[in-house]
Amino acid sequence: MPNTVEGFFKGDEPTLLESADDVDALIDSVLAECFGTSVITLYSTARPLMDSGVPDHELRVALHAEAKVGGIRYAGDDGTHEGSWYVPGQVSQREEVFYYYTGHEQGWPQDSEVSIDQVRQAVREFLTGDGVRPQSFEWRAWPEGVS
Repeated sequence: MPNTVEGFFKGDEPTLLESADDVDALIDSVLAECFGTSVITLYSTARPLMDSGVPDHELRVALHAEAKVGGIRYAGDDGTHEGSWYVPGQVSQREEVFYYYTGHEQGWPQDSEVSIDQVRQAVREFLTGDGVRPQSFEWRAWPEGVS
């Protein structure tokens, strides 16, 4: 049975991902939305839940269709440390880097803009890697004070 990833970007109903085609369809759906819906949170069903009943991990990807960039953030246990990391990319031309998840603004590091193709790759690796932090990227610790 394939791993399933639950993707949330609108409301409480997840979009279920089981293949690369599912990943592309979800990202394309979010790119077609207004910027007020620009973040997807993803959880793997292959990973355990904590005692509190919530997942022990989260991959969060952000998309800015007009600028053709996005962001990649992982929180959880990477096998050696627990924490939050992001994929560094180009320094944004925007004064402030932010995206929206369920109508709420979220700040991102100034150097966190990556290509949409890299976002797709990260979600595909998350799916095939049973919810572990995607390995083909350089990661940096999420900076304090950025929410």
